[in-house]
Amino acid sequence: MSRRIFVGIIAGTTLLSSGCATVAVFETVSETEIQLTKPQSELHKASVAFCETSQDSKWANGESNFSALMKIWGGDNEVGKAYWEHLTQFEPDASEIAELVNYDVSSAIESLAEVNQLAQALLPSHGAVTKPRNADVREFERVVIHAGQARETFAASFLRIKQTDSSALEDIDPVKVLEPFDKELELARLIVDGLAAARMSEVLASLEEPTS
Repeated sequence: MSRRIFVGIIAGTTLLSSGCATVAVFETVSETEIQLTKPQSELHKASVAFCETSQDSKWANGESNFSALMKIWGGDNEVGKAYWEHLTQFEPDASEIAELVNYDVSSAIESLAEVNQLAQALLPSHGAVTKPRNADVREFERVVIHAGQARETFAASFLRIKQTDSSALEDIDPVKVLEPFDKELELARLIVDGLAAARMSEVLASLEEPTS
């Protein structure tokens, strides 16, 4: 009796193992897994770096608009709260906070401009021969989300400074400081639309190709 049970266990184990192997052979591999086997493009690397810096510096959290809306409904709608707490953890005065925000805005502008330049080079209108990869487009879309949130965070921080001690902004004009950021952000939005259109045109072209 015990021998039959043992043989049954062995047979069952073999069947399960062969079943898993069959699944592995026919299982489709996700695009994310495929992309991990390919070398990352410069745009992909720069996009990831921008998003990571934005989150680490508390400029943005990367949440979708839907998630942000749910927080507003829940009463947690204070823009830039985490960033402000990050700035004031060592109790600097208002002037020092203003300088920190001004520095971060400049850093964000420089980083966003670099990512924009890499993304723009992938547009057909800028002489790109190959179509942008899905992974690159998705990462750049994340950049636009993070940059938009960062812009709101910086604006909210300048407003807090003005309300706390307006004299701290005597040498810093928030409108002028944020103006180049607004231009880069608008450019990023136009680029992401162009990249998406380029991807779509490739899909449509493949559908129109005659089949043999």
